[in-house]
Amino acid sequence: MKIDKIKVYSFHVRGKTEWLVLEIGSDNGLIGLSELTTSNYLKTSQLIETLYAQLKKILALELYNDQQIKEVLEKNERPPNEDFILATTISGIRSACSDIFSKTRSLSLKDYLTDIFSLPKYSSEFIPLYANINRSMLPDDAGPTDRSPKTFKKRAQNATKDGFLFIKCAPFDQYPDSYYKGEKFIAEGMKRVSSIVKILRNSQKLLIDCHAKFNLKTSIKVESLLFEKGVSWFEEPMNPKKNSSELIEIKKSIQGNLVGGEEFYGVNEFIKLYKTKVLDILMPDIKYCGGVEEAVKIGMELKKLSPNSFSIHCPSGPISLLGSAHVTSALNTKLPLEHAVYEVPDRKQFIIPEEKIINGEYCLPDSPGIGVKLNLDKPHNLILNI
Repeated sequence: MKIDKIKVYSFHVRGKTEWLVLEIGSDNGLIGLSELTTSNYLKTSQLIETLYAQLKKILALELYNDQQIKEVLEKNERPPNEDFILATTISGIRSACSDIFSKTRSLSLKDYLTDIFSLPKYSSEFIPLYANINRSMLPDDAGPTDRSPKTFKKRAQNATKDGFLFIKCAPFDQYPDSYYKGEKFIAEGMKRVSSIVKILRNSQKLLIDCHAKFNLKTSIKVESLLFEKGVSWFEEPMNPKKNSSELIEIKKSIQGNLVGGEEFYGVNEFIKLYKTKVLDILMPDIKYCGGVEEAVKIGMELKKLSPNSFSIHCPSGPISLLGSAHVTSALNTKLPLEHAVYEVPDRKQFIIPEEKIINGEYCLPDSPGIGVKLNLDKPHNLILNI
């Protein structure tokens, strides 16, 4: 197939959050979708410029598979793992093209991935999710929101009522700068943790994302406090790209699992993170790791090392979650997939058919490819149209 149309849509969500969606049209009349959202919305212009430069490399080519696209896009570029914007654009292009390749064969994306990687076939269309409640407490259009222990508890209660067994939060975020000059943010964050732990029952678990708020000493201290409360998921107390040596020491000193890796690109980087004992559980994000097919490769290689070392990072929009669900289903992974809950009340309506989540599980659509189209009746901006 050849690419003959390119569009990027921006959907405002809340506060600074925008969901950026790439739509690629092919000469055989098919459409491929992927999400380009990053956490740094100030770099959207740079992202679009880089995307256009990358797409120009393949516009005149007959495209056959993901490996071909990968090689063309990466040629004469700095390593994508060293350039987050480049990694995002390459990942987005590759995922959107994989969507088209699966539609060309009239297969769902899950079945396409299962077939090309010769994976065992599983019948389940229901993907276990865990509820990330953090984004529902980020600033909205009116400004900062309440992040008291009471609100953390309320969001967690909502998640358990909706059938989620695992809940993730970032209890050490969004404090005044003065709190971080000492350790007051730790004491206050633990109050948020305690408010949730008190309401959990039976197999319900709490996962903690630290967003690199700690150093070596405080990481070990805080993990011990969390483990005493039954928390064994300790995510990125320090940045794996900047502090791998410290994370190796942290991993030696803690009882729970050290988790992270959301900003890395390429299967080799994830294998290196695991084999060098930087992290226990790796979290590739299809928006940055190289796309849906690269994510499958990562999952396959990690499964050879440990069956519980792979869980996709996805605090993002409906297109990213759906692509991630197809990957998770194809791999039949043991750990649940991340889902950002309660960020916006009409989230499910941004795609057609609507996003379907029941009792904490994603229900995959059975249409070819990713299985949905964008609902362009939702307010949006068209920020690239070729």
